[in-house]
Amino acid sequence: MAVAKRIAIYKELSKSGIVFLVGISVVGGYLIGQPAGVPLGPARMCLTLLGVLALASGSSALNQLQEVAIDRTMPRTSKRPLPSGRMTSLHAKIFILASLIFGAFLLSRLGVVLLWTGVSAVFLYNGLYTLWWKKHWAFAAVPGAVPGALPILMGYASSSGSLFAPGGIYLFALLFFWQMPHFWVLALKFRSDYQKGGIPTLPVAHGAGITVDHIVLWCLAYVGIALLAPFFLKVGFTYMVPAILISFWLIWTLFQFTRAPESKKWLQFFLWVNFSLIIYIGAAALDVWNYHLFAKWIIWWPPPFG
Repeated sequence: MAVAKRIAIYKELSKSGIVFLVGISVVGGYLIGQPAGVPLGPARMCLTLLGVLALASGSSALNQLQEVAIDRTMPRTSKRPLPSGRMTSLHAKIFILASLIFGAFLLSRLGVVLLWTGVSAVFLYNGLYTLWWKKHWAFAAVPGAVPGALPILMGYASSSGSLFAPGGIYLFALLFFWQMPHFWVLALKFRSDYQKGGIPTLPVAHGAGITVDHIVLWCLAYVGIALLAPFFLKVGFTYMVPAILISFWLIWTLFQFTRAPESKKWLQFFLWVNFSLIIYIGAAALDVWNYHLFAKWIIWWPPPFG
């Protein structure tokens, strides 16, 4: 098998799209948590990023190994490497073991707090969520969002030195609330797949109407949290201007989606939900570093709100 084709298969196994967002959250959290006047420490940032990415890749691959029988019954997932037969379970197990051990090793070099936070994320996702919550509870996405929100907290803690700082908890909450509209839109779109797989997601258990109502509530809460950033982070207009603009547009696409949730409007809303997260994190990191790098030279720069 060609090297490029093999790499592509491993990228599918590790859910590279999700891992990419994990990487953005880790780097964003690290930059936002960086104390003023303290050197960046690029080596520590890279170790944090690689450690979390390795754990995320191994955890995602383990999830596919755990659900290979379910994936075979769902058209959306039947072409994944394991159910399609493009990869053997042995190769998957080797990749999973190597990724998890490598990620844990890197995080152990940064401190016991980051190591155990990463291990806890894997346990919550592959243990409680994959094996129990997802199979038995329509609202499994809510507790299941905890491991998904930990990477940005780990990035913040790695640079700030505190796992429970208000800024880190705020960023954790931002990612936590983002995950419900992100997941439930997909669950609604692929409701028939989840029915075939025997997964009682919110749309399967309670229907489209209830699901849309919850998407609206959680999305509005997500936007509200994003606009509260100045109370928890040292951000000012550099953050607020793009945050307000993207928030208005996201609410507009949400409104369009609610008018026809079964139409192609779902994809537009789904993409903007994801893009908004990148904007919120990126704008906050940019604003924090404006002060770190330029405030002493640009005297007219607006002061932060927080």
